[in-house]
Amino acid sequence: MSRPGDEQWRRPDPDAGESDAARAAQAYPGPPQQIPPPPGWHPEVERRTTPPRRLPEVDHDALDLAEDRADRFTNLLGIVAGVVLILVACIQWRT
Repeated sequence: MSRPGDEQWRRPDPDAGESDAARAAQAYPGPPQQIPPPPGWHPEVERRTTPPRRLPEVDHDALDLAEDRADRFTNLLGIVAGVVLILVACIQWRT
């Protein structure tokens, strides 16, 4: 089942002769010829002479404390938002 604009996408009929294949070969000359890059086109690579610096020590207890505080704040904020939404719903329901 083909639609009106699909003729260009159909396969060539092998029984029709070599006219479609010859036409396709003339229409597409092939990929462009690859030319190798000139020698030495890469930038020069220099080795690192200094070792990387040491990272500072991590205070895991302070990180855990900050994470707990942030968790409590998020939960408190959600509870306050829920209470405000319930109050607004009750006020709207009464009017």
